[in-house]
Amino acid sequence: MGGSAPAAGNVAGVEAKVPLEQDTAGQRPTGPTPTGTKATEADAGGVGDGAGPTGAGLAPLPYDGVGSVAVGTVLWLIALAVLIPFAGRLRHDGHLWWLATAACGFGLGLVGLFIVIRRRNRIRRGERSNAN
Repeated sequence: MGGSAPAAGNVAGVEAKVPLEQDTAGQRPTGPTPTGTKATEADAGGVGDGAGPTGAGLAPLPYDGVGSVAVGTVLWLIALAVLIPFAGRLRHDGHLWWLATAACGFGLGLVGLFIVIRRRNRIRRGERSNAN
């Protein structure tokens, strides 16, 4: 059985992963790195001035999230309604937690719906007061 010994960093045919911030010789690269750039921007107030690689004047998305949360809440309600007739079988099989998960998903969806609707209304009130 003639074979060569595994190369350094290669044990049993598996190559060692090199951290992104190191080159193959184990030395840290010289010059600017992406993390160095982000750290510099963070030190300057956490946001770039719009002239750099971060983009020119990023604005928040106009989407309020009410539709997504409402759809998710309705889906949890459907899951709950489908599982309720099978509660006895779920209990017997040890899967009653499926019913509890659907109930919790629906309940938390209602809480989330309350939060995003309230947030949307506050944003709209703010836009109306800025327009006046």
